Amino acid sequence: MNPLHPPSPLLGPPSPLLGRARRVTQAVRHAVVCRQTAAHVWGLHALSQGTPDTDWPVELIAPGHLALPGCVTHVTQLAAHEITVHQSVRLTTLDRTALDCARWLPRLEAVAALDQFARLGVDLDALWRQAPSWRLRDLLGLADPGARSPRESWLRVILVDGGLPRPATQIRVPLTADRHAYLDLGWEPYRLAVEYDGQEHHTSPTDQHRDEARRDELRRLGWRVIPVRKDVVPARTAALLEHVANALIERGWRPAPDQTTRILSRIRAARRRRR
Repeated sequence: MNPLHPPSPLLGPPSPLLGRARRVTQAVRHAVVCRQTAAHVWGLHALSQGTPDTDWPVELIAPGHLALPGCVTHVTQLAAHEITVHQSVRLTTLDRTALDCARWLPRLEAVAALDQFARLGVDLDALWRQAPSWRLRDLLGLADPGARSPRESWLRVILVDGGLPRPATQIRVPLTADRHAYLDLGWEPYRLAVEYDGQEHHTSPTDQHRDEARRDELRRLGWRVIPVRKDVVPARTAALLEHVANALIERGWRPAPDQTTRILSRIRAARRRRR
């Protein structure tokens, strides 16, 4: 894939962070935008949750330290093939930005970013073969382009890290009248799904009525759908894991003894963190 022409460019008017990144790289020779700032310029939702782009620093890679207001400089070397220009900003390529996000971000945010890179067409399998550490390979292996929001990515990682079988994403379920439902996460053999109900699309009375009608129809088809609100991820991990694990067992999943031990230990650890 040509990194100068990604499949999904940043839409809408230039953001404050994009404008600052453009000005810095045009003014400072050899400065290259990197990490979450680069991911933002590529069009990803990669800034830490709740941080507006007006407050985010321009993250740069440079041969030497640059003391610039509103910037964070990382002194390292880049190969020529790891640098490109997009939106008139000199920045790391999609592949290099993906690896940097995997290397430096917390686990949940790293996988959420990698999911988005996968949707842009980045070959994560190729990056996995190049990854210099087990940790990076683990994160790259968790990525799934089916996630439609960072919180959906977080939810999937919490379930997998909690010892549950890895759920499929965007499960297509035929409905009546040639319609289809797409479930965020789930286990088709057990007809169990977990869906993230974010504030953006699930708070109005119309949205809630549509969700309930859709889930009633899925229930009639034998599916059980567990909705997860924004305040659950990641604050109430223990309750979530216990709820989903019990639902899977009720639906016929039979965990091995070591799986049961891992799930229970993760639930206990999550409860200790919450206290």
